[in-house]
Amino acid sequence: MTRRLAGLLRAVNVGGRKLLSADLKQAAEAAGLARPQTLLASGNVVFETDLPAAEAAARLEARILEDLGLAADVMARDLAALEAVIAANPFPRQAKDEPSRLMAMFLSAEPQAGVEVLTDACAFGEEVRAGPGCLYVWFPAGAGTSKLSNVLIERRLKVRGTMRNWNTVGKLREMVAG
Repeated sequence: MTRRLAGLLRAVNVGGRKLLSADLKQAAEAAGLARPQTLLASGNVVFETDLPAAEAAARLEARILEDLGLAADVMARDLAALEAVIAANPFPRQAKDEPSRLMAMFLSAEPQAGVEVLTDACAFGEEVRAGPGCLYVWFPAGAGTSKLSNVLIERRLKVRGTMRNWNTVGKLREMVAG
């Protein structure tokens, strides 16, 4: 059964790890993923496939590495998964009033530790909550000033992940819904 998935790439277009949207679309097509569409220049691609999400993500990772020489983790989510993330959001006021400061960090697997191991890094009022296949991270002073980086979170929870702000989560949901 063909369905639409969002592929969320980790750590592209930051720190010199450049990936053009056109190249991402081409890699998705080469991986056998149909009708790819990108969102922003931050490693978001929506596509159609009959494959399970994990297999589609693995194929896209392999094509990006083979074709572009870039190792990039891909977290794939279907409409139900994106809707579950949106429905379980513990920060509804922030999602409405300041969506650019609310992040969903999509995880590659279950974390090996609880979010309490991040408390000491929350120096500017940040809050972290666990969700379905994700973390919710509220950055009241903005993510740019925070000590709570993607790398720190990954190291302490022993899991890979990629963050998207709440505006992007909503746009991805709309794209996957078609």
